Amino acid sequence: MRNTNTIHRRQRPAPQHPFVFFAPTFKGLEATLAEELVALGASEVQAANRGVDFKGSLETLYQANLHLRCAHRVLWHIATFPAADRTQLYEGVRALPWGDHLALPMTLAVDTVGTNANLVHTQFTSRVVKDGVVDWFRDQGKPRPDVDLENPDLALNARISGDTCTLSWDTSGDRLHQRGYRGRHAGPAPLKENLAAALLRLSGYDGTQPLVDPLCGSGTLLIEAAMMAKNIPPGLLGRRFAFTRHPTYDARLWANIQGDARAQIIEPEGCPIIGYDISEGAVRAAATGLAGAGVDDIVRLKRQPLAEMGTFSEGMIVTNPPYGERIGDIEELIPLYETLGSTFKHKCQGMSAHVLTSSKFLGGRIGLKTYRRDAVWNGPLECRLLHYELY
Repeated sequence: MRNTNTIHRRQRPAPQHPFVFFAPTFKGLEATLAEELVALGASEVQAANRGVDFKGSLETLYQANLHLRCAHRVLWHIATFPAADRTQLYEGVRALPWGDHLALPMTLAVDTVGTNANLVHTQFTSRVVKDGVVDWFRDQGKPRPDVDLENPDLALNARISGDTCTLSWDTSGDRLHQRGYRGRHAGPAPLKENLAAALLRLSGYDGTQPLVDPLCGSGTLLIEAAMMAKNIPPGLLGRRFAFTRHPTYDARLWANIQGDARAQIIEPEGCPIIGYDISEGAVRAAATGLAGAGVDDIVRLKRQPLAEMGTFSEGMIVTNPPYGERIGDIEELIPLYETLGSTFKHKCQGMSAHVLTSSKFLGGRIGLKTYRRDAVWNGPLECRLLHYELY
C-alpha cells in the first residue's frame, strides 16, 4: 500500500465562492447538528434527512471536521447530474475536472448509496464511477490513479436518487465518532461517541452543570461531557483527516485553526462529573477512555451498584441503560428500570434526568412522568430520550 504521507504536492488554490457540504448524522438529530453548524458560522444551514446541508469556505470545512460533535463525517459536494443508466452516469463522471481533486499518485475508492431501475447494484455503480474518473485521466494523457479500498486519498460517495447522481468526496476519512480515546476493551454495545454527544445536547448539558451517569458502562457519556466542559474539540485528539491529502489543503490554515482550538481549552470549576457502574471491567474501560481524552482529572469513577448511589440535589443525570435488544432480556431488565425510577425519586430531588431506551415497556417501569420525549435512532434501533424533572 502506498504511503502518501511523503508525497509533496503544490497546493491548488481553492475557488473563492462558497463550497457546498453535507454532514450526515443519526435520524432524529438533524436539528441538533444544524445548531452546531450555525454556531460554527456555516452559511445556508438546512436540516435534511439524516444530515445537514451547509455552505462555507475551506476554513468552514476544517472547523466542521475539528469541532462537530454530532456528525458522522463531512462530505464536499462535487456535482449532481443525470444518471438514469450506466451511460449517463459514466459520461457525467467523465466530464468532471478530476485534476481538481486528484493529484497523482493519489489513490481513490468509490462508495455508492441508492439504486434506480437501471443501476440496481451499488458495486456496479461504484465501478462505473471509478471508470469515469480513470478515463478522464487517460483522456488527459496522464497515468491512471490506483484504487485503494482500505485507505484511499480520495473517497468518493455516489448517491443515486431517482435518475440523478450526487457525487461528493469524504473530507473526514475515518468516521468522526472515532475520536481516538476508546480502548480496545470498551465493553458490550458501547454508545457511539457522536450519539453520546447529541444526547447530552438534547438533555441541555452545556459543560457547566454537575452531571451523573449511574450506569456509565465504558464511560462514553462521561467522556463526551468532560470534553464539552473543558472545551476540547473532538477532532483534536491526534486523528488524521482526509482533507489533508486533497490538492486544496492549506497546511498553514489548518495549523492556525488547531492552535486557536488548543488555546481555548479550559479547566472548569464547580461542575463535577461522576460515573458509577457495577462492572469492574466497565469502570476500567471508562478510566482508559477518560485518560485517552485527557479528561480524567475532572471525572470521578466508582464501582457501585445503582441501588447504592448517593444522594444528589443539583445538576443532571444522563444515562443509557441496557434495553434488551443488545444486552440482556427485557424481563430481566425490569428490576433495573424500577430501581432507576426509585433512585431518581428518592435520591435525586432537584435534578433533571434523561434516559435513552428503545423499549416503551421498560421506560414505563421507571414509573415517573416525562416532560418530553425525543425520538432518536441508535443505528437501526428507534429509541426515545426520556426527560424528567425530579421533585
